[in-house]
Amino acid sequence: MKIVFIGGVNSSLIALKKLIEHNVDIEMVFGYEPESTELVSGYNNFATLCIKNNIKYTPFNKINNHINEIESLNFDVLFVVGISQLVSEKIINSANVGAIGFHPTQLPKGRGRAPIAWLVDEVQDGAATFFVLEKEADTGAIFEQVCFEVVESDTALSVENKLLKAMAVALDSLLPKIKQGEWNPTPQDNSLATEYAIRKPDDGLISWSLPAYKIDRLIKAASEPHPLAFTFDGDSKIKVLSSRIEDAIKITGMTGRILKVNQSEALIQCGSGLIWITPEPHYMGQLKVGQLLGYRLELEVFKLREELRQLKLSIGDKL
Repeated sequence: MKIVFIGGVNSSLIALKKLIEHNVDIEMVFGYEPESTELVSGYNNFATLCIKNNIKYTPFNKINNHINEIESLNFDVLFVVGISQLVSEKIINSANVGAIGFHPTQLPKGRGRAPIAWLVDEVQDGAATFFVLEKEADTGAIFEQVCFEVVESDTALSVENKLLKAMAVALDSLLPKIKQGEWNPTPQDNSLATEYAIRKPDDGLISWSLPAYKIDRLIKAASEPHPLAFTFDGDSKIKVLSSRIEDAIKITGMTGRILKVNQSEALIQCGSGLIWITPEPHYMGQLKVGQLLGYRLELEVFKLREELRQLKLSIGDKL
């Protein structure tokens, strides 16, 4: 049973290592090598691992640029794990037996984009789900689904760690069957399907008028390996590593203002409730009690109008 593998992140690495561990005949690995890894959550490069295990490796930026190369390979099963690009039907159909995809939700629930962030945001249990890869994303029949729990204290990183453990269990069950030629997936019940939409780095902007609970969920969902939630202090963009809701301290302040500061955290008044935030270390020294985080639109418009008025006066004087 010859395999072609496509991937590029932490979940891909677990899958590739399991393929090697189970002595699967890997014909070729296509590894995602983006122009910039900054916005690729959990990026991993497989070149060294492939060299170590004498596996042929091809880097890619856009996998659909390699259609002809993949079609020329004589292989049985295609594994696509951990890339956000939609794979061409020609690539999917190039496998003699079929293609297997991966998704970290309890399909048919949670199809779509940014699933780990959404699981954290909504406190929804996830799953390591391997399914038949088809033209329509995340809709194929399911081979294996190993579920895991998501709780309110979870962050994107802790959920990813739970996912990777579930993946290992799922692959230990799936790969022996694939090697024996077993191909008997269970169709999804489309009546139960839900979908997650794309999340982008700018969606990590914190709106301090929201309740503390919602802000806490956003910060945890956007946490590493994602690009992080953020706020503003004047001209500075402050990224937030973590957060915790404060229930014991009885203090009331104006929304968005810093109420207390310790060595690594700042306590902020939210639309309702209080939250401690931990910014990246180099920002911590900038935070002082009484500072306003974020922008108040009318104040910012007034400042801009005043700067424009002064600029006009200055230009007029020079004329």
